[in-house]
Amino acid sequence: MSFTWPRVSDLPGSAAHARSARVISIACGRSGVGKTTIAANLALSLSKMHRRAMLVDCDPGPTDATRTMGFNPRESINDVIGGRLTIDEIVVDGPEALFVVPAGPTDQAGRVDLAARLKLADAFRPHRRSLDFVIVDTPGSADPDTLDMIASADLPIVVLAPDSDRFMDAYGTVKLLALDHDVRDIAIVTNRIADEAMGRELFRRFREVAGRFLKHTTLSYLGGIPTDERVLTAAARRRLVVDQYPHARASQAIGHLSRTIDTLDIPAMAGGDSFFGMEAVLRGG
Repeated sequence: MSFTWPRVSDLPGSAAHARSARVISIACGRSGVGKTTIAANLALSLSKMHRRAMLVDCDPGPTDATRTMGFNPRESINDVIGGRLTIDEIVVDGPEALFVVPAGPTDQAGRVDLAARLKLADAFRPHRRSLDFVIVDTPGSADPDTLDMIASADLPIVVLAPDSDRFMDAYGTVKLLALDHDVRDIAIVTNRIADEAMGRELFRRFREVAGRFLKHTTLSYLGGIPTDERVLTAAARRRLVVDQYPHARASQAIGHLSRTIDTLDIPAMAGGDSFFGMEAVLRGG
């Protein structure tokens, strides 16, 4: 099926006119589904397309997006939340002009709660018109703060994998977003599939299961990423597959995903300070 998304409002003063950046959250119910790999490679792929992209790493760990790309910065998003530094002072220049906001130390992983997102909203305000896409690698959990972060993005994407445990993790995340956070439109990306036919069939089954209980939420399929050993080979070198192996199957699929996202007319979510992404600009100018 083709992906459709609501049109951006053309009304003067709408969120669409307050910022150009669109916030895309990459989510899963539990770590291990390939969420971070997709987030980092998608951000880089968009940057390769000459889109002004920023990757925001909110999921610290030994294999987080920052370290996967070969960076070990001393400063991190924690310094912004703590009011010690600005975004400009911590941002790392990634390949292909990609901006990377590093995760904090792995032994100091904290919750990005409402208070933290309010501080990040202020920090991101100067960049609201200088970026096209902000890709957020959200924590691999389904706690309320994480779900609120995902729900408040302009485009929430949930990663779906074929094995039964990951299938149910994705379903649980979608259910909580729909019922507890009133999210009406959720995009799905399948990962670790044999081919696109398998990805579409997996999505069909997922939508069928979810549709029995979630009557007011629309699930749309953005595409799938095939199993590819080059992803692991690149990660072992602390690089991204779209950079190291641009002709690999996974790289081609991620390129297709980024082009699909680039064609979407994604409306800017209202909601102000519920997400650190940008909407506090409506209060601050």
